[in-house]
Amino acid sequence: MKRVFLVVLFFSLIVFGCGAESKKEKKIKKMNYAGSWYPAQSQEIEDFINYFLSKSTSPVVDGEIIGIVFPHAGWKFTAPVAAADIRALLGRKFDTVVLLGPSHYVGFDGAALGDYDLWQTPFGEISVNREFENELAKIDSVKFNNIPQQKEHSTEVVMPFLMYALKDFSVVPVVMGQDWGTYKKFARKLAALYRKGILFVASSDMSHYFTYEQAENMDGKCLSFLSNYDINGLEASLRKREVQLCGAQAVLAVMLASKLAGANAAKVLKYANSGDTTGDKNRVVGYGAVCFYKKGVPMLNKEEKRKLIEIARKTIKSFVTTGKVPDFEIDDERLKEIQGAFVTINESGRLRGCIGNIVGVKPLWETVRDMAVEAATRDPRFPPVDKSELGKIDIEVSVLTPLKRAKPEEIVLGRDGVVVKKGFRQGVYLPQVATETGWSKEEFLSSLCAHKAGLPADAWKEPDTELYVFQADVFSEKEAK
Repeated sequence: MKRVFLVVLFFSLIVFGCGAESKKEKKIKKMNYAGSWYPAQSQEIEDFINYFLSKSTSPVVDGEIIGIVFPHAGWKFTAPVAAADIRALLGRKFDTVVLLGPSHYVGFDGAALGDYDLWQTPFGEISVNREFENELAKIDSVKFNNIPQQKEHSTEVVMPFLMYALKDFSVVPVVMGQDWGTYKKFARKLAALYRKGILFVASSDMSHYFTYEQAENMDGKCLSFLSNYDINGLEASLRKREVQLCGAQAVLAVMLASKLAGANAAKVLKYANSGDTTGDKNRVVGYGAVCFYKKGVPMLNKEEKRKLIEIARKTIKSFVTTGKVPDFEIDDERLKEIQGAFVTINESGRLRGCIGNIVGVKPLWETVRDMAVEAATRDPRFPPVDKSELGKIDIEVSVLTPLKRAKPEEIVLGRDGVVVKKGFRQGVYLPQVATETGWSKEEFLSSLCAHKAGLPADAWKEPDTELYVFQADVFSEKEAK
């Protein structure tokens, strides 16, 4: 009887053991393009990338990278550009990469996640972050669908670049459909899931099959939208077919997600087209390496302050006398960075107008120009400045750092400007308000709520009221001179 029991137990272990093992079987996404579009062996890949890295002179990214754009054509065409991306990522730590690419072979709306546990690469298998995928699948237009993923090269050819640069991470491969409605919802979800250690990657090439000169012109316009972080302008131009990105929805999603996650700057790392590598300049494809990152705001030097005051003064004069907003040729890269600013106008020591943009959406010089018009002519508290006042007014510019959530006890009067927000009501005080009034912190916050946001004076004490702080580099026309 004992022998029979042991035999039964033996066969039970075999049966149940095999059953348990089958449950653990991993679903693997196989490679399709290794050995054709890119090298098939890990050592070949390292040698290939090392060669182009040794020749790369791409700019340094002085900040925290949140999103990046990689090209996805065959490596013999894209390697000089991809090397700039890799150079920017080397030495940085990311544990999760969300990789978005376009669908080249299947037409559909929405976005497709793959039902895979691992992706096969020449460096070995890489884990898919299924938990992250499940969160993305909560978006109504995002589905698990292996069909767009099976033969798609836009994600596969970028994966070894990322593995070389980052070594150890899990991946979330996503194939974006052709509709324009999904990318915003997708970006907002990505931003909601964002934490330090996550990288958003868009896979995209640029213009296709124009002459070398046409491609440079078209791609130059596209890169301008990217470097200026102009998401709306880029989408509009893509829709009109003035510029081309084969990964348009992927790039737009990464741009928006990065911005919502805290990116406040964009930088073009490298541009080239296939004519630069093949020599054939009749029908070329463009490639761009671009990153979206969060950087601290360095102080302006004296010349940069003088230039901003000059822009504000000339703009006010032009608009008041002719009704036209002037344009300016700006060479200073610092003044081209996206940043918020206020323009304040005083006359005989009294406030004459003050309007600003807290969250930067345009290059700094352009923000100052636009706010100069607003402060001079559209502050609802004052009539528009007229010609007779141009010689009497003094101009002050406040250049702002990005907003940061804060508790009342963390606010430092005189250093911090404060934004209060509750529901649809919000208000702002610049840092200099506390200095000019001599208020206590309670008086400062109570006035901000009551007089700027239309809230009860003690609303800042309530748990559902949001407070944000920023600092300002403040300089006047007299100081600039």
